[in-house]
Amino acid sequence: MWHKIIVVIALIGLIRAQDAVEKGKSLFNNNCAACHKLDQELVGPPLAQIGKRRTEEWFLKFVSNSQAFIQSGDAQAVAIYKKYNQQIMPPFPNLAQEDLKAIWAYLNSVSGVAPASSQPTSPKTTIYPGETSPMKAEEFNFLRHLYWILAGVAVIVALLIAVVINFASQKRASEAA
Repeated sequence: MWHKIIVVIALIGLIRAQDAVEKGKSLFNNNCAACHKLDQELVGPPLAQIGKRRTEEWFLKFVSNSQAFIQSGDAQAVAIYKKYNQQIMPPFPNLAQEDLKAIWAYLNSVSGVAPASSQPTSPKTTIYPGETSPMKAEEFNFLRHLYWILAGVAVIVALLIAVVINFASQKRASEAA
């Protein structure tokens, strides 16, 4: 009788672990895959088998708010920040601890080529998500600045059009009266 109960409990645990991995995969694809690959560097480090390089506690702190963790002075967090051209990883306040643990479970369930050294080394280039060839950090920064300049110009043009339309409609209203 006890053997059957133990088997059932073990199966339930296995099913829950598999559910966590599936949930983690979905969360990774929706929140992390734009900047991270499993087996190679992108904007951030490869994350497959992260448990071989970092503790779960460290991972949870870094992912939930990397900037706060870096500012706390954690040596590994600071080294990663410097290695990846001080790219700011956004905080994920919308992800509960359970979600972060599911991502942890997924990352440790997949195989990948993990870096041989746990100490970060300096990358030679930054790869823009979706880019087929590496992009230099200077080019990436130029494109980022150009984007914000163009976005600002678009906002100014939209405001000017709104002012002109408003002025024209007030003029028509005063002529009609």
